[in-house]
Amino acid sequence: MHLLYVTDRQTDAYLIQALRESGHVVEVTDQPGDGVVMAAGGDYQAIVLDWSTAQVDCAARFVAAAPQTLVMMIAANADDAERVSVLKAGADVCFVRPVSFIELQTRLEALARLVRRARPGAGGSAVELLAAERAVRIDGRRIALSGREFQVLEQLVGHTGEVISVERLQERVWGATSEPRPDLVRTCISRLRRKLGAAGAGSFLRAVAGHGYVFQAVPTPEPS
Repeated sequence: MHLLYVTDRQTDAYLIQALRESGHVVEVTDQPGDGVVMAAGGDYQAIVLDWSTAQVDCAARFVAAAPQTLVMMIAANADDAERVSVLKAGADVCFVRPVSFIELQTRLEALARLVRRARPGAGGSAVELLAAERAVRIDGRRIALSGREFQVLEQLVGHTGEVISVERLQERVWGATSEPRPDLVRTCISRLRRKLGAAGAGSFLRAVAGHGYVFQAVPTPEPS
């Protein structure tokens, strides 16, 4: 997933590294004002707020800036009443330090699954990404993937129906500072399409000449 990590305290190097080692692309800022601007103008699937004070106001600001993005609060301290207020302000979950990374990762994956299940269009197929298994299940068909294939598909499924360019895929999966290598993306997509095709789900992922790739909840009819 493409994550924005925002904090008003010293960044947690362990947590950030653990998120990255789990396959997430994480952008980090310890400037709250910059974080709001990034949240509003960025293309994030979740925002992690590592916050020490005024958690309710913080949650409300980021929910308003990115209303379609998952918001996860990690509070330095918060009693039950304040945690409830954070959730009422729009956050999807509120942890209190010390937080278990395994619980954070599992909750992040669970929330992402709920969002994906809520998005299929009329007549759309059931698509579930299985992060722990590096696999995808489409209409009950489980397809095993490599780590990179899973990350590419996660980006496409997260923007179902939207054409994603090769450049954008490389930035989101390989990182914004990686050397431009469109061949890496195309090779990965080719392997991914072969795996989907072998499982009878190849028509869900298609190339749009000159623009990029798109994943569709309603498969493209195979040519007769």
